[in-house]
Amino acid sequence: MSIADSEAKLKIDPLNGHDDVSLGDAVRRARRDQRLSLQTVADGVGISTGLLSQIERGISSPSIRNLRAICDVIGIPFLSLFDTDGEADQEEGLVVRAGHRRILDFGDRGMVKSFLTAHDEGSLQVMEIIIEPGGGSGEESYSHEGEECGVILNGEAELFVDDKSYQLHEGDSFHFESRRPHRFRNMGDKICRIMWVTTPPVW
Repeated sequence: MSIADSEAKLKIDPLNGHDDVSLGDAVRRARRDQRLSLQTVADGVGISTGLLSQIERGISSPSIRNLRAICDVIGIPFLSLFDTDGEADQEEGLVVRAGHRRILDFGDRGMVKSFLTAHDEGSLQVMEIIIEPGGGSGEESYSHEGEECGVILNGEAELFVDDKSYQLHEGDSFHFESRRPHRFRNMGDKICRIMWVTTPPVW
């Protein structure tokens, strides 16, 4: 099970033009583009049509699990819902400006992921992960296909792979196969910043 399957609530960064209303609009546009009814998508996700309607109207904040399932049913990449104002497209999909990153805030998990790759069509995905003291991916390990690696930019982190703990400090790096159960947390008393790379893209 991946972190994306958790019931953590997704918080959208309003500074990047993302909020529940704009997210709901993106879901509704994508559903209509695929000519799918509310009932079809709701049934595929396993939620009520009322809840899906509330998500599309920005009245209800979706969990990450439900939002991923909605994207799967509609047949769109998860991060396509968080496209900014086309800045990346204007620069040929090569450059992501600091103020135009796609950002996911995991709320009470004390973790924010910002995506540094301009699109999701390649074979890798690069993120900057910022973790508050005590925050992290959660108590349950998860796994998926692929590989991942990263480097601690600031602070300290504890990485668990196959239930073995690794204490990581600024400048330390890691690399492992994603099929091995893993999780991580900020073990220090200051914010931890990690440059994290996954292949293929998970989000």
